[in-house]
Amino acid sequence: MLLARVLSYLLHPLLMPFYSVMLVLNINTYLAFSISPYVQQLVITVVFVTTAALPVVTSVFLLQQGSIQSLEMENPKERRIPFVTAGLYFVLCYYLLLLMPVPQILPNMVLGAALSIFISWLINFKWKISIHMVGIGGLIGILVGISIRLGADLLIPVLVTVLMAGLLGSSRIRLGAHTEAQVYAGLVLGLATEWFFTTL
Repeated sequence: MLLARVLSYLLHPLLMPFYSVMLVLNINTYLAFSISPYVQQLVITVVFVTTAALPVVTSVFLLQQGSIQSLEMENPKERRIPFVTAGLYFVLCYYLLLLMPVPQILPNMVLGAALSIFISWLINFKWKISIHMVGIGGLIGILVGISIRLGADLLIPVLVTVLMAGLLGSSRIRLGAHTEAQVYAGLVLGLATEWFFTTL
């Protein structure tokens, strides 16, 4: 149970854009070489602040206000406001990246993540999809999309990420947070959305 909780925190969906950008900027493709070190640091900072820090601060504020009962947000109704605000922060990140001298693929990655959140928000009204799996599925989709679009050999990163997704999915089921169907649905949603936007 402890390992399952640790994995859930380390592979939290709000950290996936940060992990994705860090990975993309450190693999052997033109994406890393075409962006100056200063701009890379700026991109990393903007992505972390808008897609991780601000949503967490907002969730803590909602917790203090009594709008949510816990940061895990196990009740689907508790997820509605945090999902919308997180999605808006992601859209803000997309807009800020558009203002920077970076390849379009980077803003598209964030736009794909934003769309995944809004789709998850809509699904959440009827069903509790696994947002953890949406996040890591998105990371897999990004790697596969970049591999296809740029002809990069990313087999090892893809396989490692798939293994991590398997461990994370098992952890979410073991913790009783989701059913197998919710886990698989989240994985497919994140993977398909990010793959589409990365290959645009």
